[in-house]
Amino acid sequence: MYRQFLVRPEDRKFQQILWRNADGEVDTYQLNTVTFGLSAAPYLAIRCLKQLADDEGHRYPRAATVLQRDFYVDDVLTGVDTKVEAQSLRTELTELLKLAGLNIRKWASNDRELLRGLPETDINHKLLLGESQTFKTLGVVWNSFDDSILYSVKINNADSRITKRTISSEIAKIYDPLGLLAPVIVRAKMLLQRLWTLKIDWDESLPADVHTDWSKYYAQLPLLNNVEFPRKTIINPAAEIELHGFCDASERAYGACVYLRTIALDGHVCTRLLTAKSKVAPLKSLTIPRLELSGALLLASLANTVLQALTINIARTVYWTDSTIVLHWINTSPHTLKTFVANRVTEIQRKTHASDWRHTPTTDNPADLISRGQLPEDFLKPTIWQHGPEWLQQPEEYWPAWNPVPLNETPEQKKATCLSATPADHSILGRFSSWPKLIRIAARCLRWRQARDRGKPLTMHELTNAHNRLIKLLQACYFSDEIRALRTDRNSAVKGKLQRLNPFLDKDGMLRVEGRLSHSPMPFHQKHPIILPKSSVTALIIEHEHLLNLHSGTQATLYALRRSYWPIDGRSQVWSTLKKCVRCCRANPPPVDYIMGDLPAARITESRPFTNVGIDYCGPFYIKERRDRNRRKIKSRQSTSSWSAISPARPSFPLCEDSSLAADSV
Repeated sequence: MYRQFLVRPEDRKFQQILWRNADGEVDTYQLNTVTFGLSAAPYLAIRCLKQLADDEGHRYPRAATVLQRDFYVDDVLTGVDTKVEAQSLRTELTELLKLAGLNIRKWASNDRELLRGLPETDINHKLLLGESQTFKTLGVVWNSFDDSILYSVKINNADSRITKRTISSEIAKIYDPLGLLAPVIVRAKMLLQRLWTLKIDWDESLPADVHTDWSKYYAQLPLLNNVEFPRKTIINPAAEIELHGFCDASERAYGACVYLRTIALDGHVCTRLLTAKSKVAPLKSLTIPRLELSGALLLASLANTVLQALTINIARTVYWTDSTIVLHWINTSPHTLKTFVANRVTEIQRKTHASDWRHTPTTDNPADLISRGQLPEDFLKPTIWQHGPEWLQQPEEYWPAWNPVPLNETPEQKKATCLSATPADHSILGRFSSWPKLIRIAARCLRWRQARDRGKPLTMHELTNAHNRLIKLLQACYFSDEIRALRTDRNSAVKGKLQRLNPFLDKDGMLRVEGRLSHSPMPFHQKHPIILPKSSVTALIIEHEHLLNLHSGTQATLYALRRSYWPIDGRSQVWSTLKKCVRCCRANPPPVDYIMGDLPAARITESRPFTNVGIDYCGPFYIKERRDRNRRKIKSRQSTSSWSAISPARPSFPLCEDSSLAADSV
């Protein structure tokens, strides 16, 4: 097929070969078509087929669908319900591929009549020679006469040395893409996992027990050549088709299998195995319920893949498990479970519906064969593997019924942690940058709650209402005990820092200072300012007053603030807030510490006392004179001069009548 697709002329230079005739020189040739062995060759071939379906699909719609869906590079594997449809599809495929210069050959069918009229060169040579009705389709052995899937297993010399390398190689030789031999193959996987657990090297001799188990298993592998699975899984015509999946797990492995249940028009029921998948349990020890949950997730993924691949209409899907704990988990909200369980339950609930999960007894669970594994000899014995449990072929009223019993404590339940604490600040109110912005946002929220006038500007009434609501919320966070006491008894004693303020609740429910200015003509909000706690919201109010007063100092800002509010530890709060003002810090930088000059020689040179002196005045001081009998008390006004010897320091304070130089000289 590759040689039917041309390569662009500018890309042919990358496909050059050397060729020399017997007596000639070496020539260089460019290959004009897609070449075998190139990594891009399969993609180019498939892409050309899809392009052919897009370009000419309107002429051959059914063939175009097969071209898009059922081709694997140059092989096609497809089918229809009737002979007439099959002949029509064969004709359409042949004509469609001829448009691209492609000739489809090696035809094979489970009905020999469909091959009539074809040239012998286009029919599979095994059918022409009569050698066998068995050949491979995409690696799977198919018997066209019986329309069944077979297996071909060949073993090497039993006397050869057995190592981990040979075991891994022999397991890989069993080609089973549908997983129909899952119970047998998982048994070999368990043996290989034992070797990894024992840390056996690739070419190291095996322990005696592992060697014995593998020899017994390997000797029975040729028995798989007698295994036969019907290719056809549904009955035509079918009234209804259902998909049933089973999952199970053990300490060593877990798996899932999917069956199609067909209900014919006459009521006859047929169930057949469609696909299965197995996995060994991880080396890290897990509990059985967790392994069962992993099996349920494997089933959900496998069934989801099957539903996407099938083109037939599936009436309903049912999932079966023998673990009641898993069923409880699937019907539980994932956020209440531990992480391991929650992640898998979330994925199961995403891919399936919780109502589709049911309980089956372990004895009727075909996936139990996967979880335990089987030797080929046991696999050949009649079991429920190929057709599922017997009740699945009966009406639904004969199916196992499960009445969920509430569990006192669901395993893997996440324990709720409750922390009771008093917040230091209201988390929402502390997220705003300014007090006016906080008021406006609160007003918008209150308007939105009432669902009216959402597009109009805020009114003064709305802003005032929002202001009062915020103050009440702030006071409720910090003064809840005091407010509760005042609401119970107006005359109750309030303790703490509010006690000296004699607080009361106004008509709006805000905590205010009682004070001693009740008879003052000042407005009510100035006579009884609102009490504010030490909080971030109070800092916003202080910052707002600071900006309104043109970055005033601590005292001026506190004075302006107390015209409406009374913050607890007001001076400390104002000072700490203003300290963070960037503009004030820039306008009032700290003083510069200048370097002092040298001391004069008179201060550092040793001399007699009062050789060099410094003079200054202080006063006046009022002196009481001695009071005698019949004499009034007399006060005199005196000044003093401060004389100090420079070196060494010897102070002297003589009295003077006044501060003149003449008085000092006397």
